[in-house]
Amino acid sequence: MSAAGRKTKADFSGPSDAAVLALIAEGDIAALSSLYDRYAPGLLRFASRLVGTQDAPDIVQSAFLRVVGLARGYDASFPSARSWLYGIVVRVIREHRRSLHRWASTLLKLAAQPAKATVSISEARPDLDACLSQLTLPKRTVLLLSEVEGFTNEEIATMLSIPIGTVWTRLHHARRELRQLYHEDDP
Repeated sequence: MSAAGRKTKADFSGPSDAAVLALIAEGDIAALSSLYDRYAPGLLRFASRLVGTQDAPDIVQSAFLRVVGLARGYDASFPSARSWLYGIVVRVIREHRRSLHRWASTLLKLAAQPAKATVSISEARPDLDACLSQLTLPKRTVLLLSEVEGFTNEEIATMLSIPIGTVWTRLHHARRELRQLYHEDDP
């Protein structure tokens, strides 16, 4: 996928991400809005594809709340906090999923029929989102980070805290499964 529509560090004016995070670490919570304005749209798009449009705003908000506590640990040698923020969003999504699984287990004990999760499908590419929703969360996460968000495999491995070989394997299988799903939909 092309980089069109994605913001890069050059698109932003104002203090660097490291400077903003240093302010947040010192207790300047107002500086968080600068970071939010820079990265929230991309994070919302990413989270929407992983958990649906209903949960995505909550996921992103939770991630930015965590930034307040994690800002002191940010490595200022990285000029952009983009991959760091995506890593936080992925961890929040994992926790959200675990929470949903616990909640669903409780409901299943109380009800005979399990409730199915609804998946929001983009109006622009319903075929793509329908196929993506059939991939496992780990494969979908790696595929979206690589193909849509433009991260390198090394960046993905770092943000997900997994070996680079695992990134390659998940990406390979996700692409293969996506191709198979598209061929199944061909008339």
